[in-house]
Amino acid sequence: MNSFESRISAALQPQAGKVYLAAVSGGADSTAMLAGLAALSSVHQREEAPFSLRCLHVEHGIRPPEESQGDAQAVKALCERLGIPCRIVSIPPGRVAAFARKSGSGIEAAARFFRHRAWNQEARRIKASRILVGHTQDDLLETLLMRILKGSGPAGLAPMRRKGRIIRPLLDLTRQDVIKYLEEKGIPYRTDSTNDDLSFLRNRIRHKLIPLLEEFFPSWRASLLALAETQSLTAEFLAAEARERLPWGKEAGELGKELSLSMIEEDFFKAPLILREEAVFAGLNMLDSFCAKRKAQMPVLTLRRAVLRRSLEQGALSAQDLGPVRLERRKGFITMRPVQRPGGEKGFSFLIDKAGLHTLKDLRIHVAAHAALPLVLRSHEKGDRLLKGGHRRRISDILDTSLRSRYTDIITACDAEGPAAFIAIGRSRAPGKDSCEALLVIGRDGIKAGDLSFEVFGGMDV
Repeated sequence: MNSFESRISAALQPQAGKVYLAAVSGGADSTAMLAGLAALSSVHQREEAPFSLRCLHVEHGIRPPEESQGDAQAVKALCERLGIPCRIVSIPPGRVAAFARKSGSGIEAAARFFRHRAWNQEARRIKASRILVGHTQDDLLETLLMRILKGSGPAGLAPMRRKGRIIRPLLDLTRQDVIKYLEEKGIPYRTDSTNDDLSFLRNRIRHKLIPLLEEFFPSWRASLLALAETQSLTAEFLAAEARERLPWGKEAGELGKELSLSMIEEDFFKAPLILREEAVFAGLNMLDSFCAKRKAQMPVLTLRRAVLRRSLEQGALSAQDLGPVRLERRKGFITMRPVQRPGGEKGFSFLIDKAGLHTLKDLRIHVAAHAALPLVLRSHEKGDRLLKGGHRRRISDILDTSLRSRYTDIITACDAEGPAAFIAIGRSRAPGKDSCEALLVIGRDGIKAGDLSFEVFGGMDV
């Protein structure tokens, strides 16, 4: 057993008689993990009760077929060489991208959803006690830099050690350790063509930011890991304090299919702001777990932490949509409950019946207390006309051809009098992205600027 394999064994602490499922993409990291696990398994085979190893490869259907199918064949061939049972799960082309559009998440987050679902289904099928993932220390550091740039709190900056049955036995090993091991063993691996695509934040960090850190701040790795450990302790403390001081009461909806959470308003606002924020994120996790147990997917939260913090200031919170969840201050209570989100190609309808801040995918909507409500945001229809300049005009009458080509998504906002505004949204066409870049709001005659205001913020590049 060499050093690489010994360090995997120390991280995993394999137990005889257990079944482990290795998630293998075909890239260097997961390939080295699989080879190292196979070597450990062969050592255990000489013992009385060896552990059992299985492999799963998920083909996402988001890259050219010749590339993704080549990855699957490479993983299958390696498993045959190592004597490991292997299963290939193929997701139909277009399904990941469709889910990304519907949920408002990036393509990477959507792919992760399908990947994790496949892992968990296979683990249940083969009764695996652990799912093993090939993330290295380099992945950990890249993720920490991503989260710092996105303004994550302590929980987001804590090291990604273990989550449920998922274990990452390579986290104390670097990508350099991985390549060295594969070269020593003469094991080939695949390279994902999207790893060089700078439209993804992780790739920009890997290829642009990290080389600068290496050149000018050579000790950045140790410093960042130390920060992560400190934030992990901070996150544990805040979570414990929030559970004790701001516990959510649960109330099941009709037939137990829905769940709403509530706590006393006075208790909520007496707590420090950081604990209020922690309680909201804890509530989101509770609702997400509730949906997962019923095999429902709660769309990805796209609200920025700074926006949430502003809404939690004393007296500022009335009603706010946190992506898939509505947070409200009502009748002496703070409540949270899932709400229906627009999705799919068949259109949507989004009701705003209270003043405050609301979010709709990448769109933030500020509704003044004196605004005419209710307001409905819905899919734009060809017959929609807006009173503008004394005439009822279609969007094509207002925007010239060049502008219409730039703003590809149109939403109609309606009040009791009919269409009140057209919201034109320009979206990125960069590979793997579906985030807002530009916003144009055209209001009806008589609509005051302070009644409604809209902001746009980019989708999360995860």
